[in-house]
Amino acid sequence: MDCCEKFDCDLLLTLPDTEFISASMLTGGLTNRCWKVVLFHPSTNQTKEYVWRPLSAATQVFGIERQHEYQLLTMIYDTGLAPKPLQLLVDVDSAVERVTGLVVEWLPGTEATSRFPDTALCQLQAKVHQLPLPSWRLDVQQRAQHYWQHINNDHKTPLLTSIYTFFQHQSVPMAFDDCCCHFDLGRYNVILPLSTASLTDRAKIIDWEYAAAGDPSLDLAMTIIANELDPELAVSDYCDYRQLIEQGTHFNKYDWLQAVSGWQPWCQYLALLWYLVGYKIWHQPEYLQHASQLQQQLIEYINRS
Repeated sequence: MDCCEKFDCDLLLTLPDTEFISASMLTGGLTNRCWKVVLFHPSTNQTKEYVWRPLSAATQVFGIERQHEYQLLTMIYDTGLAPKPLQLLVDVDSAVERVTGLVVEWLPGTEATSRFPDTALCQLQAKVHQLPLPSWRLDVQQRAQHYWQHINNDHKTPLLTSIYTFFQHQSVPMAFDDCCCHFDLGRYNVILPLSTASLTDRAKIIDWEYAAAGDPSLDLAMTIIANELDPELAVSDYCDYRQLIEQGTHFNKYDWLQAVSGWQPWCQYLALLWYLVGYKIWHQPEYLQHASQLQQQLIEYINRS
């Protein structure tokens, strides 16, 4: 069985009851470049498809820990919202045990498009917020500081530095109690089963690498921005569904809309730094274009503050 030219199939040698068949690089991942791998399991005489999610230099620069992703997927896969993890792989030959990556099941289906209703997306968001609470949380300023350390010095202009200084010295919003947050719930991370592509209740979510405990209104704000949703309608859909599944609990839509609005500049701030880190790694001009737009928006916000 031939390995792909750029895929090191030795990475999977520690997987029990598996034989490597093939691998193909997946497109579309912004934070990392994952692989679809086909493995044969002798004990069951079955061939199955998986996703290899490496711990690469890029994931480390973005502050991603595959251990956390594995722990969360292990807790939640039986909810039907996420793929089942196969195994977290560790390099036992190194002086210190080092995680090399994570293998999760491949979810057959189609990526959600704009035809996937906004309401259904907001309901998915509400379902995520019902999942078990991770033991780690997103600290926005800490994450920003981590990104800052990995941005090219050439891009640390007085203007960018003023934005960084402003937000790092602001009080971070605190609207609601922590819950499980995905922090990257775009349609690009929603998979609809092929047999029921028109049904939204069987949609699954992939790419949980940024997931952590956090303020649900921050997660909702990120989802609204990523999918270009109408904030008022999104908050209404979200609160309606939360109230439906948490009967007896009242969700004040005005309070939620205010919280989401308060988080918006923080989302833009993190995105600005993220794109600059991404440019350092992949040198894609559009990353600088996105960063420039966000920088201008944030300067206008700071001048109004």
